Amino acid sequence: MAHSLRRRTLGLLSGLSVVVAVAACGEGAGAATEDDAPSSSQADASSDAGTGASDDAAASGDLADGTYEAEGSYSTPGGQESIAVELTIADGVVTDVTVTPEATGGNAARFQDEFASGIADEVVGQELAGLSVDKVSGSSLTGDGFNAALDQIRADAAA
Repeated sequence: MAHSLRRRTLGLLSGLSVVVAVAACGEGAGAATEDDAPSSSQADASSDAGTGASDDAAASGDLADGTYEAEGSYSTPGGQESIAVELTIADGVVTDVTVTPEATGGNAARFQDEFASGIADEVVGQELAGLSVDKVSGSSLTGDGFNAALDQIRADAAA
């Protein structure tokens, strides 16, 4: 049990290192991202996803296999947006993910579409416990909505 927890912790730290490295590389690249416009949610760290009572159950591997659906909301410079997330887990590992963009137009719709097209590469094969995303396919704020949906899915899977 302690070995499994240590392995998960090392895996999470390793994943965090990759996210930090990727974020650092992308900052000076000049590519347009949702971060180009200030937002009140930017003070919210997307790595906060996964905090709460359900994490104890998730960390101990007590997640029920199945397909779960949740909606995640997040703030953008244009207002509040949301995305729908469907996630399948088996033995605590994400085996499938579908993100359905719900933005009605503008930059939010473009970023949600880009996020939806790239998210599977980031999360399939990863353990649900502690999973959190940052920037995916140039979309950074959409990750806040995805992480909010992950929190709900973790809670549902731990119930």
